[in-house]
Amino acid sequence: MNDLLLYALFIPLLLYGILIYLLIMCPDILKGQKQSNISQDQKNVKYEKTGLSETFSLELKSKLEHLMDTEKLYLQHEIKLDTIADLLNISRHHASQVINENFNMSFYDFINAYRIEEAKNKLCSGFENSSESISDIAYQCGFNNRVSFYKAFKKITHITPKEFIQKAA
Repeated sequence: MNDLLLYALFIPLLLYGILIYLLIMCPDILKGQKQSNISQDQKNVKYEKTGLSETFSLELKSKLEHLMDTEKLYLQHEIKLDTIADLLNISRHHASQVINENFNMSFYDFINAYRIEEAKNKLCSGFENSSESISDIAYQCGFNNRVSFYKAFKKITHITPKEFIQKAA
C-alpha cells in the first residue's frame, strides 16, 4: 500500500518536473499563439501613420487587380513598384503597403505570382506540340532568365515546370 501511495505522489511530481524543464529549455513553446497576434500588431504599427485608410486600401487593391488582369503589367520585364504607384496615382510607399497588407506578399512575389499563372496557362495550352522551350515561356511571361523563372515556379507551385507539364498531360 505504501508503494502505491508513493507512486501516486511521484508521477504528478515527475510530470510537473518535465513541464518546468521544457518551459525553461524551450521558452518559445508558449510564444506560438502570441506570435500571430504580434505580427498583426506589428503590421498595424508599421503602417499606423501612413494616412492610407482601410477603405482606400481596398479600393486600390481592386484597381491593382484590374490593372494586372487587363493590362498584364507583369509581362513587362523591368516592371517596378514605381510604375505601379504611378498608375494608381499614389506614392511608392502606399503601393507597397497595398500589396503587403492585401496580398500578404512582397512586390516581387506579387508580380511573380501573376507571371507563374501566365506560365502555367501557356504550359497547359498545347506547349508540348509547339516548338517553344520552357525558357521561351519564361521570357514571354516577364522573367529575364531561366533560373529566376524556375526558382519562382518552384516557390509558388512546389514543383518544377517539367513536373507541372507531366502532371498536366
